[in-house]
Amino acid sequence: MRIFLSGSTSFLGSKFLALYSDSFEIFAFSKNDPETQLDLLDFEKLKKEYLNYKPDVIIHLAADINYNSENSKNINIEMSKNIISVAQLTNTPIVFMSSESVYGGKENEGDYKEEDPYKARSPYAQSKVEVEKLIINSGLNYLILRGHRLVGINKNYKKQKQFPDTLKSLINHKAVHLDPNKLFNPTLINHVCTVFVHYIEKDLGKKIILNIGVDEVKTYFDFIFDVAKILNLDTSLIKHDGEEKGWSANSTLNLNKIHELKYPTLTYSDLLKIIAEDYFS
Repeated sequence: MRIFLSGSTSFLGSKFLALYSDSFEIFAFSKNDPETQLDLLDFEKLKKEYLNYKPDVIIHLAADINYNSENSKNINIEMSKNIISVAQLTNTPIVFMSSESVYGGKENEGDYKEEDPYKARSPYAQSKVEVEKLIINSGLNYLILRGHRLVGINKNYKKQKQFPDTLKSLINHKAVHLDPNKLFNPTLINHVCTVFVHYIEKDLGKKIILNIGVDEVKTYFDFIFDVAKILNLDTSLIKHDGEEKGWSANSTLNLNKIHELKYPTLTYSDLLKIIAEDYFS
């Protein structure tokens, strides 16, 4: 199986490489990596590399993550248009990591279902909406995953990211001030990768949209407290006086569909166990 992986230096993309580079042939690239540099805005170069590689599936993770930037939104849409255009040349399925931020309208009750209407909460979220629509209307087969707050241990990732930055502060004996009120379903990067592989190995001929995360609902304060305990970090450094103004009060996801389609699922206790195993390995 030959995989064309964009965003290979991202938090999720680099984890996929770490877990599955020995299991698949992966053409991994990122505009930020001099060794694998490929700009998705350069259509002709992208087309040349794509046709030379002849992948069986595309995993599209590349994104400009500036949540409130109109320019980033437009870049993400244009990059994705080019990915879809080359995929259409050979009718190649696309796996796309979207976001729970495409949802809205139930900010206090959450439990968003895959069929709920789009109501993007930021330019970044709007770019996810537009890319989803482009993929859905492309005629290609696809897996679109919607998750919230990717977490996990990725020792190859050195850039800024909420979860690893929070852990780094605790490891360095610095206090963290976290939101104790807003609810979400933690999404483990290992689990996302497992779901990617399930689709690639079993469902490449299908069009699927899935919410992903653990069934247990948490606040970020409670989640980090649980992680700190299992990693033997000082929980007294975790303060419950933070506020995340950009997040909804309740952005929880309904996970019935991922169970119904018999895709890999993950319990909260197993999420913590995997984080500990990866941390201490």
